[in-house]
Amino acid sequence: MKSDVTRRSVVAQLGTLTSLLSVSSSTSAFAGPAGREIERLISKIDELSGALRGTVISVEDWRAGMEELLSSVPETDLMDGIDFERLAARIGFADRGVSTAQIDFGFDEHRTMHFLPKLFAVDTGRSIIPHGHSNMVSAHLPLTGAFRLRQYDLVSRDERSLTIQPTVDRMIQSGDLSSIGEDDDNVHWFIAEEPSYTFDVIVTGLDDTAVQTYEIFNLDMEAAEPKGNGWLNVPRISVSDALRKYG
Repeated sequence: MKSDVTRRSVVAQLGTLTSLLSVSSSTSAFAGPAGREIERLISKIDELSGALRGTVISVEDWRAGMEELLSSVPETDLMDGIDFERLAARIGFADRGVSTAQIDFGFDEHRTMHFLPKLFAVDTGRSIIPHGHSNMVSAHLPLTGAFRLRQYDLVSRDERSLTIQPTVDRMIQSGDLSSIGEDDDNVHWFIAEEPSYTFDVIVTGLDDTAVQTYEIFNLDMEAAEPKGNGWLNVPRISVSDALRKYG
């Protein structure tokens, strides 16, 4: 069920949520006006993600809030804030699939972050392989480059396959945020049209009663079978097979 809370009110409420969730303040490596703006952005993302994990807001609210927050700062400022050049040089590009690095914002060791920030590097023709998710959400902001993005609602899943429904098939580039929900747009597949990088916000452990903190279901899209109503039944495959076919 969609939330009635507007994007603006989700982010506007974060000041109140901070006190409820005891998000600590701390020193960081950010400096100057641009640095302070990036620190504010990261703190708001952290608060939003903490509110989600604390069930204070819904996944739909989190997705709307992420879109508002990540559209508020130029990608070039964010790249400076995450030390993009150093990270990109360190991880390079993978022969198949992606290279990744966790981002360190320089906060002190006593600060607990409610999300995992990562940089993804995807070379031309390589992809973030098609996959679905459980017990997690994520948002993906291209910093440079361009992708063909396909997304699908998750209708159902079992041990062998996922049933999905197409929702998105478009080209995206720098600044075009996408995100996943628990069911809505839960499955995604990015193919890089040129050397590309994304800033990713990942929140896991949404259900603390679940056996696993999160799960990823890699999919063999070439073997998808139509089921009517626009649905597709898609077999699950191993990471190695998915990289071989789609990476």
